[in-house]
Amino acid sequence: MAEDQAVYGPGAGLGPSGLPDEDLSHLLSRQRFGALATRGGNGHPHVSTVVYAWDPAQRVVRVATVDGRPKVRQLHKDPRAALYVASDDFWSYAVAEGLAELSPVSVEPGDEVGRELLAMQSGGYADPGAEAAFLGQAVADKRLVIRLRVSRLYGTSLPAPSAG
Repeated sequence: MAEDQAVYGPGAGLGPSGLPDEDLSHLLSRQRFGALATRGGNGHPHVSTVVYAWDPAQRVVRVATVDGRPKVRQLHKDPRAALYVASDDFWSYAVAEGLAELSPVSVEPGDEVGRELLAMQSGGYADPGAEAAFLGQAVADKRLVIRLRVSRLYGTSLPAPSAG
């Protein structure tokens, strides 16, 4: 702790700096994992690690999930959510806040929800058989998409500490 205070404490001249929207969007684009916070039934935050896809043009975070999970039940009751994402070195972070909407559950291989889930896969599937298997599994798993429509994007960056 004392070392942190020496690097970032009063008079050090270093500290967190807010990131512009473009940098925050870039950070969201570079990462795939984040922590999605929803409001639990007891009012406390419920946080779960998720794989997500960021669409900067639409300002939408998409998360594939399974029907019946706590985050799905909670978002049905209260659509407010936030996604926290850290840089690889953890010296920067972004938070995307907004209202979530839940897609229907995928009920037929290749339906609209299945195609949205497929589009979220980085690289896609070159093999049509693998794609068909993915779409069939989405139905079997009762998969759906959480679409977090981002209304507020914020975060900060800390300068990396000097090496001694």
